[in-house]
Amino acid sequence: MKTIFLAAASALALTAAAHAADALMVQPAYSVPVETPAYWTGFYAGVFGGVTSGDFDYDFGPSGGPTVIEADISGGGVLGGVQIGADYQFNSFVVGAVADVAITNHEADVSVSLGPDTIEASSTLEYLGTLRARAGFAYEDLLAYVHGGLAFGRTDSSIEFNGVSLVDTDAVDRFGFVIGAGVEYQVTDMVSIQTEYAYTDLGEKEIYDDGFTQVDEWLGFHTVKAGINFRF
Repeated sequence: MKTIFLAAASALALTAAAHAADALMVQPAYSVPVETPAYWTGFYAGVFGGVTSGDFDYDFGPSGGPTVIEADISGGGVLGGVQIGADYQFNSFVVGAVADVAITNHEADVSVSLGPDTIEASSTLEYLGTLRARAGFAYEDLLAYVHGGLAFGRTDSSIEFNGVSLVDTDAVDRFGFVIGAGVEYQVTDMVSIQTEYAYTDLGEKEIYDDGFTQVDEWLGFHTVKAGINFRF
């Protein structure tokens, strides 16, 4: 009897151990949650080109006095340049910064009659640079954003009075602001294309003053450009 009891106890223990081993074997392994990849986080560099359209406004008057004549003229041209930037994505929101510089021939000419006399003025924006922040909403490979920041450039201005040159300078530095919006699309993990609109205001600048006559110039214009970026 005692032998039968011991045999039964041993069989019960072996059965329990087998069930425990089976439970350990079928225990699912811990899985690490898979995070959604950050499509837009990283640095990039690229090239772009586009067109410009806007106004050159000239104010003519006595030195240190009020404006006597105002002349507004539309200007236009093309631009092309390079840019570098960086983005950071959290959830569907993207923030970043970008710097660019472009060569441009945005220009305008104006002729103003002062009784029997004529003043002619012309200006060309030689280059344009910006330092901007941008923020937007991303849906996988597509990013829509707004941007804004500092703009700077240099104008080459000339003024003639009755055909005689009064001033001809290529060293008028300009500073102002830029705002706009754009759309960018990732073609591959390393290449994206974009189109962007911007309004640039380079403010008012005195471009001539001989002690008798003063000429101030204000420059503001629109740009539409397209570009390609290489992301890394």
